[in-house]
Amino acid sequence: MYKTIPVKATLTDEEIAFWLFQCENANSLWNCATYYSKQKHYSWLEQQPEAFTTYWKNDELRYGWKTYKCSIKYAELCKELKDNSHYKAMAAQSAQQTLKSVAESITSYNQLVGLYYKGQVDRPRLLRYRKKGGLAAVTFPKQALTYKKGLFYPSISKESKPELLTEIVLEPPDFIDPDWVKEVTIRPYLGELWIDWVIDDGKQPVEHNPNLDYSQAWSFDHGGTNWLTGVSTQGKSLIIDGRKLKSMNQGYSRLVAKYKQGKPEFYWDANLDRVQIKRNNQMRDAINKTARFIINRCLSDSAKPTLRERIGNLIIGWNERQKDSSNMGFRGNQNFVVIPTKRLIERLKQLAFEYGIKLTVTEESYTSKASYLDEDSLPKHGEKPKGWTPSGKRVRRGLYKTSLGWLINADCNGAANIARKVATQLGLDLTKVGRGSLTVPHRYDVFNSLKKLYRKKSYEARVHPAS
Repeated sequence: MYKTIPVKATLTDEEIAFWLFQCENANSLWNCATYYSKQKHYSWLEQQPEAFTTYWKNDELRYGWKTYKCSIKYAELCKELKDNSHYKAMAAQSAQQTLKSVAESITSYNQLVGLYYKGQVDRPRLLRYRKKGGLAAVTFPKQALTYKKGLFYPSISKESKPELLTEIVLEPPDFIDPDWVKEVTIRPYLGELWIDWVIDDGKQPVEHNPNLDYSQAWSFDHGGTNWLTGVSTQGKSLIIDGRKLKSMNQGYSRLVAKYKQGKPEFYWDANLDRVQIKRNNQMRDAINKTARFIINRCLSDSAKPTLRERIGNLIIGWNERQKDSSNMGFRGNQNFVVIPTKRLIERLKQLAFEYGIKLTVTEESYTSKASYLDEDSLPKHGEKPKGWTPSGKRVRRGLYKTSLGWLINADCNGAANIARKVATQLGLDLTKVGRGSLTVPHRYDVFNSLKKLYRKKSYEARVHPAS
């Protein structure tokens, strides 16, 4: 299974100077390839009848080049730019990787052109130039790397080698087997250099894990203060606290506003780089810890789990475009949109395949309004029957009242309804999900709850599972 492991580069001043030079040439080579592609494409357009025409954009009639597919291929770019000074300043295979990226962008543009004429996307634009004098990533495939005594030596062009002041080496992390390395990328990121190690550890996704019970599931409803609220078919419930995440994002927004006060809209400097890096690291840490916590709950709900306690299904409610289409007011949007739930779902997809856990993402329309205990129907978005009304109602934040007057946790009610939406499809038995499991969920703070003892127990349960 291919994985990418990003590591912040620790380099000497001489090494930093070399890599910045390589990144500058990669950026310039991209622009040269883009310029060649555009000029060749527009020269071809001039020979086509009626290529320069009028077209509608929303309610405005405009004029310009008609949208055609670009015929430039990777082989043509290599042939035309192999004598370019920026190409020669880089290792041949690194320069080719940059040209492949340009060719892939053109291929994506061509696919969008086809979708554009089918009315599925807006009018696409041919690839753009990168910022002049900027930095771009430099990639070395395995063939361009030499491994000796625990270090990787990247290829260096003949033109650059005489100017070197030090030996250029890349040291892999201790947990990476050198035979796993398939590609290495050095990329600039917010004023720093990072190394992306692309590896293949030989592991294959698990289609069916005999140690998991696929008739059981954890179902999660996401929000803001309660980031994730989960209910299991075994009658358990939990809440992953989101208040710490909201506080982190609030502090980030406050510092950005402070540094940009009185500055132009697109102003950015080293201080803002530092603030952005810290915030991104905090979000990534929260995502990784939360994903690992959820996977561990599926694999072992106790220190010595039996087969019935190992859960084979994960269900998450998610409506596409709900983040960028949110309309909850300024403060509500600020607290909800910045929570990285979609990134968490993508991380869970990666981890779930490794253990054979089946992840189901379903739309969550009306799951918060409908009453789970009253078994209200759950229509899809836009398909609500005329006269549909829920049996219960939310009486205040976090509290839901059923038709019989029972008070349960509102987010647990939503999580249970999300499970009910796909129960038939997955063959789940929801009989244990009753009033008790929806009333008092256990609250977890992923920044403080994942202690060393917890991680040790979870690791032992996965490595030495009970029979």
